[in-house]
This record gives sequence, structure tokens and C-alpha cells, in this order.
Amino acid sequence: MQNEKMMILKMLESGKISTEEASRLLQSVDTGAPAPVAPPSPSAPSGTYTAPSPSTYTPNSQIRPPSSPPPAPAPHASSPSPPRSSSQQGQHPSDGHSILDDIGHKFDEWGPKIRKATATVAEKLVSGVDRLSKSISDYSAPPPSGGAPRPRPSSHATGGLTEKNIEMLVEPGFSELNLSGQNGDVRVKGYNSDKISARISYKAKRAGAHIELMKLGNKYFLKYEPDDFEIVNIDAYVPERSFSVIRIDGVNANMDCASLSAGEMAISNANGGLRVAGITAGNLKAESGNGRFIASNIVADSAVLENVNGVMETDELDIAKLKLNNYNGPLSLLMSNFSRYTDYLWNIETGNAKLNMNLPTLPDLGYHIKAHAAMSEIRLGLTGLQFLIHEASLVEARSVQFDSAARKVKMTVETSNGPLMIN
Repeated sequence: MQNEKMMILKMLESGKISTEEASRLLQSVDTGAPAPVAPPSPSAPSGTYTAPSPSTYTPNSQIRPPSSPPPAPAPHASSPSPPRSSSQQGQHPSDGHSILDDIGHKFDEWGPKIRKATATVAEKLVSGVDRLSKSISDYSAPPPSGGAPRPRPSSHATGGLTEKNIEMLVEPGFSELNLSGQNGDVRVKGYNSDKISARISYKAKRAGAHIELMKLGNKYFLKYEPDDFEIVNIDAYVPERSFSVIRIDGVNANMDCASLSAGEMAISNANGGLRVAGITAGNLKAESGNGRFIASNIVADSAVLENVNGVMETDELDIAKLKLNNYNGPLSLLMSNFSRYTDYLWNIETGNAKLNMNLPTLPDLGYHIKAHAAMSEIRLGLTGLQFLIHEASLVEARSVQFDSAARKVKMTVETSNGPLMIN
């Protein structure tokens, strides 16, 4: 009898029979009589749960228990085994809890979790609506056809800025470019054109403060009184080869200068990162402090590249006469070739940090290297060198074919409180 009941319950659990059929089968097992066959009804009785069959079940379907099962009829006094009520159909004979009760308990457990998840979604929705409302209020509608664009504030960490778009034709001949920013990023890139196209974003300290791009004689410059402005950002495209002199500087920001060519070029930044790339110059000076300095693909007759209190990364510096210094920060140099000049004279120095150099070994290239590492060691891994001095912290070495080399590199390298490696 117990095995038969277990089989009936397993059939009910798998959905092969309904709870009403399971109730009749269990009752027949208890009484020993065959289970009565009830005529099929179009729908289940009120308050009765019918398990979904495997063919009709979908993962997103939800089963809601009735609010309260109908009361069970009172047992007859002379009946030794009272019939089961509709509320007891599907009840396990040993645990005293119906399937509906189990589902009700599950809903009681899930209720707080559902309410918490709903509150979280609502909170995110309200936050998103607030952001959308703010962005709509800040948006400036496009101007009517043919009208001038309406200025709108651009997002900035320090607040809204006023933008000014400027274009100016650069006349041929000897000319000079001066651009200066403060407390804002400076980006100047050369391109194939004869116009300066710039977007100036600024925040003035007083009403009526004036800033504009001007031409005075052969000089093009951004004119403003520094005391009248809190922030001046520069994002400019300038003619790549139209200027004989270029001066760009900034303070308390990041600077990026690329694809520029001039006889004289000076780039300076204080308290921020600096990147110079694709620069061609007769004489170049680039200096920065308290930030990361990156110099890449530079061609110059002479150059001074200096940084203080930051990482300095350099590569492909085809410079005849170079002074490369970094203080209180590591310095790395990567070269694949020396191709433009016959003679190179380099002075490289770093303080209180590591100096790492990777130099090419070529048949027509000769080196004469003097290296000094105070309070540290030198590792010189270039091949084809003859050592004149070979000590732990002092090395002088020369390529065997230095005198006959088509290109000669004379290099003085020095560091303190950090290893010096040349490979």
C-alpha cells in the first residue's frame, strides 16, 4: 500500500495526473475499493490547483494560489474514515501540508525579495528620469536654417564652459604662432590647410572678459588677460608647415602637440602630462613637470627634452644633438634606427630612478658610450663593443668599427640611485 501511494505521488509531482485524480487514487488505496471514475469537467473546481502538463509549461508562466481554500466539510460521526474535501486534494498523507500550502510558503519567502528588487528598479528609474530631464533642460535646440550656432555649455569637471569657434587664414611667409592655455587642456595638431581652426573653451572670472585669436604683423596669437580667466582650454588644428616659430604652453593641465613642423619650436607644460609626437624642427625644446612625458617620432637638428617628477617615455628620436633629462622619475628610450644624420651627440640623464635604453645594432652604425651610475650598477648588452673602462658603476665602450662607420653615435649616459641598462 505504501509503495502504491508513493507511485501516485510521483505521478502527481511529474504532472501525469491531476490532484483530483491523485486524491481519488489515494482514497481507493486507503479504502481498498476501486477509484471512482468521474466524468470529465470543462474546468477544475473552484479552489482546486491543477498542475500544468509538460507540454503546456513555459518558464515564464507564474502560478498563483487561490487566496483561501474552501472549508472542509465536518466529518460524519458514524463514518470511520471521512471523505477528503476539495481542500485536501493533493495532500501528502504523511506531512499534513498541501501543495497549495507549500506554494504559499514560497510566495511568503519571495515576497520581501520581490519588493526589494522592485524598489531598486524604481529608484534607478527615477534617477534615470532625473538625468534625462536635466540633459533636456541643458540642450540647446539647433538654430534655424542659415543661422549662427547657439553656444551651449560643454561638460567639464569644474563646471560649464563657454565655447568659441575661431577660424583665421594664415598668410604665406615667415610667421609665428603663440598659443597659451591655463588650468585646461591644450591640444594642437597640424593638418594640411592654410587656416587655423580652433575651439576655445573658457571660464571667465568677470563679465566682459575678452579672449580672441589675433594677428599682429607676422604673429598669430591667442590674446587674453590671464587674471580675467579661471580656465582656458585650447583644441586647435593649425597649418602643418606654415610657421617658422611655434610656441605652445600650458599650466595645470594635459598637453598634446602632434604633426607640427617649424624652424624653432618651444612646448612647455607645468603640473600636467605632455605628449609630443610627429614633430619636425630645427631646434626643439619641450619640458614638463609633475606628469607623464611622452616623446615619439621626433626629427630635429637639436632638441632639449626635460621632465621632472614623472615617468618619461621616448621612442624614435632621430635628433642630431640631444639633451634628454628626467629627474625623480624613470626614463625609457627605444630606437630602431639612426638614419637622418651622420653624427649624433647625445646626453641622457635621470635621477633617483631607473634608466632603460634599447638601441639598434647595425653594420654601418658605430657607438662610443660613456656611462656612469652613481650608487648603482650598469648593464651594457650591445654587441660588437670594445671596453675601455669596465667597472660596476663606470663604463666606457666603443664599437670595433667605430672609425669606419657611416653613422656615429657618441653618447654620455648617467643615472643615480637606480640601475642603468643599455641593450
